[in-house]
Amino acid sequence: MNARRARRLAGLYPQEWRTRYSEEFQLFLEDHPSDVRTILDVLGSATREHALSFWRLKMDRRRTCLALMFYTCMIAIVAGVNFYWTVDGTSLVAAMKIHPSLFTSWNLVRIGAALFAAVIAAVGIPVSWAMARTALAARRWDVIHRLAVPPCAGLVVLVWLVVGARIAGGHWVPTPWDVAGNWIAPADWPPLSIRWTLGLVSFVLMTIGIIVSVVSFRQAIIRSDWLSLRRIWLNVSAMLLAVSVGVMALGVLMWGWFIERYTVSDFHARNGGFFSSTNFASWIGSLVLLLAATATAVSGTRSAFRAEAE
Repeated sequence: MNARRARRLAGLYPQEWRTRYSEEFQLFLEDHPSDVRTILDVLGSATREHALSFWRLKMDRRRTCLALMFYTCMIAIVAGVNFYWTVDGTSLVAAMKIHPSLFTSWNLVRIGAALFAAVIAAVGIPVSWAMARTALAARRWDVIHRLAVPPCAGLVVLVWLVVGARIAGGHWVPTPWDVAGNWIAPADWPPLSIRWTLGLVSFVLMTIGIIVSVVSFRQAIIRSDWLSLRRIWLNVSAMLLAVSVGVMALGVLMWGWFIERYTVSDFHARNGGFFSSTNFASWIGSLVLLLAATATAVSGTRSAFRAEAE
C-alpha cells in the first residue's frame, strides 16, 4: 500500500489514537496490500475505536463514578420497565399467586427497585440541583440545556403515549408490549397494523430519548464545575446503587428459574413479550440488561473508592 493511502486510512481513527499509534500504523499498512479486505478491516477497526473513544470517560474519578451511576440508572430502568410489562396482565401473574417462591422472587425485585429509587432520589436530585445552580450562577447555558434533555425526553414520550392512545380510540396505549401475540385483542382495540405502527413510534421515541439523555448528561458532567457532594456520600450511594441493581438482577434470575419449573408453557407463550416476542425472550432481555447495569454500577463504585484513595 502506498504511503498516501496508508496516511488517509490512519486518519480515520480518533485523535487520541492517532497521537499514540499513527506513525507505526502507517508503516504497518505500507507493508500490506491495498485490497478490499484490508480497507474493510481498517474501517471496522476505526469505527470501533471511535465508539470506544466516545464511551471513555475523560474526567476525574468522581465524575466518572457519577456518569457510570447515570448509565446504570438508564439501563436498569429500561430492564425494569420491560420486565414489568412482560409480566403485567398475563397468566404469569396468576402463577405468582399460586407459587410462593415466584412471589418471593418478585418481591425481591421490588425490594431492589425500592432501594434503587431511594438512591436515585438521594443522589440524583441534589447533584442535578447543584449542577444547575452552579451553571446558572456562571451563566453556563450549555450545561443547563444538557441537564434539561433527560426530563424533556421523558416528557416527550409521555405526551406521545397520551396522544397515541387518543389516536387509537382511547382503549389502547401504544406500548411495545401490547402489540400482538397468541391472544385475541379486545374488540375496541385498533387494528393490528395500527398497533404495530404506533408501537414502533413509541419504541423509536424511547430509544432516541435514552441515547440523547445519556449523551447530554455525560456532557453536562464534563462541562460542570466540581460538585459540592461529600466523598463519603458519593461512595456509599454508588455502593448502594450497585447492591440495589444486583438484588433486582438476582430476583429476575430466580423468577425466571422458578417460572420455568412451574409454568413453562406460559413462560414461552407470546402474550406479554416485547413486540410479540415470547415472555422467555423478553425476560432474557431484562436479565441481560440488569447484569450489564450491575457491572456498570460496580465499575462506578470502584471509581468512587479509587477517588477516595487519591
